[in-house]
Amino acid sequence: MLSRSIINNATLQTRLFGTTSICQGIKAVKFLKAQKRKQLNQAKQLTLHNSLATVVDPVLGHEDNPFIARIMAEIKEPNVLANNFAKEEVDKFLGLVVSTGLKDQLGDQMNTVLDNNDFNTQIANRRDSILRILNIKNNSDKDAMKLAIRLAREEFQRFPGDTGSSEVQAACMTVRIHKLAKHIKEHKKDYSNTRILRMLVQQRQSILRYLKKDNPERYYWTIEKLGLNDSAVVHEFNMDKRYMQDFNFFGDNRILIKESKKVAEQKRKESRKQKKANKVNHQQQEAAQQ
Repeated sequence: MLSRSIINNATLQTRLFGTTSICQGIKAVKFLKAQKRKQLNQAKQLTLHNSLATVVDPVLGHEDNPFIARIMAEIKEPNVLANNFAKEEVDKFLGLVVSTGLKDQLGDQMNTVLDNNDFNTQIANRRDSILRILNIKNNSDKDAMKLAIRLAREEFQRFPGDTGSSEVQAACMTVRIHKLAKHIKEHKKDYSNTRILRMLVQQRQSILRYLKKDNPERYYWTIEKLGLNDSAVVHEFNMDKRYMQDFNFFGDNRILIKESKKVAEQKRKESRKQKKANKVNHQQQEAAQQ
């Protein structure tokens, strides 16, 4: 019995020390796979970090967007009338007044007969007065916004009278977003309108995501005109202080979020690495020129 126990212990020790090598163990394989995943993630993060120059503002999109610039320029035109009126309609109205025999009611003297020159002069003066009253510059911001939304709807509509398609809704929301953003930059403590702006951005993202599933070709055409890109629409986004600080929303480089010591140290390390890399590249370029 003693001899059998000794033999069993010897075989057990032999099996324990005769297993696979350390490099082929289960823990070692898992460790190597984890290292590969880490390297891939670091490579992806480096790629994203190097492409920061192409990051698009998820709220306002590209700077100097032609669509927004064109809409705002159209509103500031001197001959634009509010409430969707046209000069032809004003001329028709004045022609109707003349044709109905109200010539004597256009002047200040009700019972005097006016000659043709005075009559034409008063018609021209009344026409100028009506155009001045209806001019968009003399109306409220609400009327200007209605005009901007109408222009955006006409540019993105699929057919005349289209008001419900996804691209039309996104275009109208984009006009409102730019108008609200301009207001908030001037009134930094208007938290109510800031909340409305945040909700508008989220609604626009939701509509554009639906459009991407429904009609991808129309989706990419729409975001190109609106000055956005696919990343600004698909990725989760919250218009918080981090966004306002990263994209310099208020334009004064204000610090809205204080970084932790760990994050600040990491940024300093990355800055030092970047400076060293730039120095090495400069030295290599000088050596190549010599």
